[in-house]
Amino acid sequence: MLKRIISAVVGIILLGYTINIGGWVFYAVISLLNICALYELDNAFAKKNIRISFFISAIFAVMLLYFARFNRFDFVMTYLFIILLLMCEFIYIIIINKKPDHIKDIVFSIFSFVYTTFLFMSMILIRNLKGGIHITWWVFITTWACDTGAFFSGLLLGKTPLAPTISPNKTVEGSIGGILSSVVASTIYSIYFLPEISVLHAIGFGICISVVSQVGDLSASLIKRYCNIKDFSNIIPGHGGILDRLDSALFSFPVAYVIIVILFQKGGLP
Repeated sequence: MLKRIISAVVGIILLGYTINIGGWVFYAVISLLNICALYELDNAFAKKNIRISFFISAIFAVMLLYFARFNRFDFVMTYLFIILLLMCEFIYIIIINKKPDHIKDIVFSIFSFVYTTFLFMSMILIRNLKGGIHITWWVFITTWACDTGAFFSGLLLGKTPLAPTISPNKTVEGSIGGILSSVVASTIYSIYFLPEISVLHAIGFGICISVVSQVGDLSASLIKRYCNIKDFSNIIPGHGGILDRLDSALFSFPVAYVIIVILFQKGGLP
């Protein structure tokens, strides 16, 4: 437990420095995390005899993050990147390697790219927004509040299994506790650091982020169960891998970006 706490404190300090400094440092760190996440999925799926195209996916991920870094991003470009990646996968696996029976590798390569890169791309896009430092922390804190609230609520009150075939320890009571914790954290944070956000928006944000963050957590658990592994890696002492630590954020950041952009367009944010 001590190792886990120390790792968490050090990680938060480093994360705080990276978020606050922004710029190329933030881009470099996020790109490195994306590459590490892809590498973890590559190792995980290898245990099922599935080989994703790690290097091709990593190159495309870094390129897409580069465009996001300079605000040269839209969903059409993201779609284009996925199509180009799919074409490269077909050329590499079917034409160069001459392995037409490895179509599953292509599918899992595309999945791994989208599954990881959308998270990290959304982090950069949110950090690029006006007031991006506070908004980025808003998403992180709301997500972490869900994790913490779900853990303690499940520990104290948990009786009804939430998804026993995926994660036996998660309960409905814990899930509800996570949602309530996110709502409280989102509202309190917005009052002090984002006063332009209405309480109603903050509550709605907390509910949405808590729900999708729990889906992200379950999705990572499903992959680990499919691959018969406990953790994606051991790069973070006491926590496992990058995806083990950021599993809840996998969907919360992409969804948060869409919500925040809608609020911008409707005047909810400056």
